[in-house]
Amino acid sequence: MQIGYLDPASGSIIASALVGGAAAFGVAAKSARKRVTGVFKRNRDEEAAPAEVPAEAPAADADATVDSDA
Repeated sequence: MQIGYLDPASGSIIASALVGGAAAFGVAAKSARKRVTGVFKRNRDEEAAPAEVPAEAPAADADATVDSDA
């Protein structure tokens, strides 16, 4: 039985492919879990009426543009 030669670069490529595959699997699993659990969660924003926030008047010392002829 003859086994092919694997130089360090080949091992590095295989290792990075395994790590990348594991990361991709994790992201896909997280996305799928969020999609499935999102169906069963209720939207709290629609249940509670948002409190109206009064509009704030601009502060007197706010950054004002300064016209200069410099």
